[in-house]
Amino acid sequence: MTPDPHPGRAVTLAVLGLSSMTIMANATVASSLPGLRAHYADVPHIDTLAGLVVTLPSLAIVLSAGLMGVLIDRWDRQKLLLLTAALYCIGGTSGLWAESIWALLVGRLALGLGVAGTMNLGMTWASDLWQGPARARFLGRQGAAISVAGIVFMLLGGALASLHWRGAFAVYALILPIAALAWLVLGPQARAMAAGRERPQASRANTERFPWAAYAFIAPLAFLFQVAFYVTPTRLPFHLEALGTTSPLVVGALMAALVTVSAPVSLMYGRIRARFSAMVIFGCSFVLIGASFLAHALATDWQGVLLGSLIGGLGMGISMPNYTTWFMARVPASMRGRASGLLTTAFFLGQFASPLASAPLVAAFGLAGTFAAVGLGLVVLGLGLWALHVLRPEPAFAEA
Repeated sequence: MTPDPHPGRAVTLAVLGLSSMTIMANATVASSLPGLRAHYADVPHIDTLAGLVVTLPSLAIVLSAGLMGVLIDRWDRQKLLLLTAALYCIGGTSGLWAESIWALLVGRLALGLGVAGTMNLGMTWASDLWQGPARARFLGRQGAAISVAGIVFMLLGGALASLHWRGAFAVYALILPIAALAWLVLGPQARAMAAGRERPQASRANTERFPWAAYAFIAPLAFLFQVAFYVTPTRLPFHLEALGTTSPLVVGALMAALVTVSAPVSLMYGRIRARFSAMVIFGCSFVLIGASFLAHALATDWQGVLLGSLIGGLGMGISMPNYTTWFMARVPASMRGRASGLLTTAFFLGQFASPLASAPLVAAFGLAGTFAAVGLGLVVLGLGLWALHVLRPEPAFAEA
């Protein structure tokens, strides 16, 4: 299928909506963690389990994202949309009704299955319907939509958590109207895509190869990015509590500050990418996020944490669109679902591993020391990527 150079507004909104729901998968309930921990205070190892409430969906995504990607390439996308949206809603809202921490964790696994489908669908549709520089511009808009959704969802989650720690889980029901729009407007696109696969794909099947070399580079980078980045929603609420800030609404607002900055930066991604190579952008994002962690480590009150969140938003805004733009430009059209699944696997494996990787650092150095150590590591990584660009320069926009 030849992509429509000007997808309609409803199609654009549907793809942006599916993408915007991914940020809710983990961080939306961060404001509920102190209340959840207090409610289940008699459960052994509740600190670690509370962190898993944030990141356990990532385990389900890691285990299922590859399969979801294959299904996107080979199965009816609209049926997959309905199935995964239902899992998203039921699993996401489980915090409203689950009595035990274990039932809540099972619900988080179901949420992860839903996110694996909706996120891969959004990523694949974006790669199918927009190409070259237009894709970079759209992915910048997509990043901005994710950031705006993050602001709304985190503030709403914080406000609801201030009423009751379970309240934040109600936000996941927002998948229902977004999935309904996507089901209505992407149906014709899905049928045309399926018809296109039946004809030319078979003749190309023996000549197209998956770009494993490109994946071998981008996957570890995506993994490390998420391991580091998800130290924020899993550890920052407790760091703020140690600094004397305990209001869930304030915690949610400080988390939302990060995505408040990232939204306008993401909107500018197309223009930034036209002037700088992907490696330069990767380097800048890691240095900025590392600097934000160092600001968290040095903070003595919530104002210092706010400064760190604002700096981190700059790095996040230019980073997320960069991964998809760089990788999808190297993937054959018939394999974009698989590529989306594999990239999603790398992202969410990092999210799941984050609290497990940071736990020894917290035990050894405390919360502030953990932010300092991770921040220094990110700055070093960013400088290394800049050095790689110097050794192997590429044009500002080398992708088609």
